[in-house]
Parts: sequence; structure tokens; C-alpha cells
Amino acid sequence: AYQRLQAKVRYQPIGFELLPKKFPLSALQQLYETILGQPLNRRNFRSKILKMNILEQLERQKDVPHRPAYLYQFNEQKYRELTDKGFEFAISPPKERPL
Repeated sequence: AYQRLQAKVRYQPIGFELLPKKFPLSALQQLYETILGQPLNRRNFRSKILKMNILEQLERQKDVPHRPAYLYQFNEQKYRELTDKGFEFAISPPKERPL
């Protein structure tokens, strides 16, 4: 089941179903890193996810001891519209560099 989840999370947005309705991008990245079993570059992950245009930016976090991050929610309708036009969701871990 875990291997199936690892494979499926790379090409379907099932990660959003495992988070609360509103979430910071850091929580989404931590989820993907946990499932894939390896770290993802923060800047690249954030850029790639936001460029997909399937998230709605909401308000900032409240009552946190650090700089409040924006909360996002998955827009399933937008995702379906994009897939009807040929959009493919893809998250891949970094490639290993040869020594």
C-alpha cells in the first residue's frame, strides 16, 4: 500500500486529500517528503506547486510564534478544468547526481 501511495502521489493530487482544507505550503511539502521518503527543494517545490494554478491563496496563519505563512486550499474545480485541457499533475523527487 505504501509503494502504491508513493507512486500515485507523484501523478495525482491525492496529497491534498490528506491535509486539512486550509494548509500552509510547508505542510504540503512535508507531506510529500514523508511519502516520498526524501527531501524536496523548498524553492522548487513552492514554485512548481504555485505554477500549477490549482491552489487558492487564503488568509495568513494566526497565533503562530513565527512569521505567519499564507494558507491555501486545493481548487478541485480548477484542477478538473485543467485536466480536461491536458494538464498533468507531476511531483517528482530530485534526481540523484552521479559522484
